[in-house]
Amino acid sequence: MKAAVSTALLATLLAAGASAADAGVQHKAEADSLNKLQLFQGTDRGYELDQTLTRAQGATMLLRLFGWETAAANAQGLSSPFTDVPATHWAAKSIGFAYSKSLVHGVTNDLYAPDANITGAQFLALTLRALGYAEAEPQQASDLAATSGLLSASDAQGIAQGAVFRRDEMVAVAYRAIQTKLKGSTRTLLQKLVEDDKAVSVESAVASGLYKKPSSDPMDQIEAAIRDALK
Repeated sequence: MKAAVSTALLATLLAAGASAADAGVQHKAEADSLNKLQLFQGTDRGYELDQTLTRAQGATMLLRLFGWETAAANAQGLSSPFTDVPATHWAAKSIGFAYSKSLVHGVTNDLYAPDANITGAQFLALTLRALGYAEAEPQQASDLAATSGLLSASDAQGIAQGAVFRRDEMVAVAYRAIQTKLKGSTRTLLQKLVEDDKAVSVESAVASGLYKKPSSDPMDQIEAAIRDALK
């Protein structure tokens, strides 16, 4: 009897601990969608949406989201001016690749601070640069996120000014990013990932409900082009 009570008590405590750890997590469904598109991965402990992430992890996540992870891994001769990211650092290739595309900036000219926590404003700026907004900086990332259509003004402000930026908020930004049109384009990031980069399969994109396979009917294509022009 005592053993049964102890077991029940332990289960209750574990459940309470899990609930506390997940407190405030709001984007599990979005994480599932990104995971099915192979644009987001968890760890051996799951998604860990309640955890913060470092600047190195932020750069790595950005490359995965935009379909550049394999290119970064296979790139040769990459370098960056950051003395705190030696070639032996686990994220050296990711940071070097992102730097070569002008996606990441250091905290100084020669320091990246890879192990420091990334802020919401910094991740917004990274995402906006990858969407084509080369001018994006953390100081005005909130306004640009709103005008670009990445986030609503209130959501952008909340993320940029938040005291803590967790994997949960990162997923929210990433999920919106794949639905956002690239700067100067009528196509979304997800369309580019499917149609140009082949980084996401047509089947999984359609299953996500965020992508519609282009019609092969010329009239449908003309009508779609007219609708885009009138937007």
